[in-house]
Amino acid sequence: MTRYYGTVVAALATLAAVALPGPTPSPGAPGAQGWAIVAGPAQVAAVDVVTVELDKTQAAIGLGQNMKFISTVRNPGEQEVSGAIAHLNVLAVDAGVYVDPEDWSGERTQYLDPIGGGEEETLEWEIQAVNSGRFIVYVAITSSEAAGAVIASKSLRLDVAAERTLDASGLVPIAAGVPGLLVLLMGLVMVRRRRHRPKNGPADNG
Repeated sequence: MTRYYGTVVAALATLAAVALPGPTPSPGAPGAQGWAIVAGPAQVAAVDVVTVELDKTQAAIGLGQNMKFISTVRNPGEQEVSGAIAHLNVLAVDAGVYVDPEDWSGERTQYLDPIGGGEEETLEWEIQAVNSGRFIVYVAITSSEAAGAVIASKSLRLDVAAERTLDASGLVPIAAGVPGLLVLLMGLVMVRRRRHRPKNGPADNG
């Protein structure tokens, strides 16, 4: 019986030593077993490392006009980032101005492809000014994780005039065409006068 209990105690001691190991000896120390725990790659949340920038900081358009801009999402880390979601936001600077972002853009959410370490992805956005006034436009990056962080770009200040504004580039063809049109009209008037000028009758010899 004593031998039986001794065997049980020895087995329990062995299990305890395996379940609760003591300090791991250094590789060169006596009794080192040569076991090593290799940690796998850390999982990086998409929005914890990415940055987002806009290609514009301010713009001015007229009511009803469209504007395009680009956001660049960068991954400065070493591991691939996946699952990032970009969302377009529009808000009024002045109180009392109603803004419905759905009216400003038909595509306010874009889902990004995986971004490798040190790489970037560009997204194009288009908005239409449906209100006049001063507005702030920005892009936010988040993910589907619960309580995940939200990374926002710097703001784009947008001024919308109450009337449609004519782009300066559109004035150039008009200004260049006005002199030619005037010359053409003058030529037509001269031709018409010549056609309707009365002819001189034969000289009276009597």
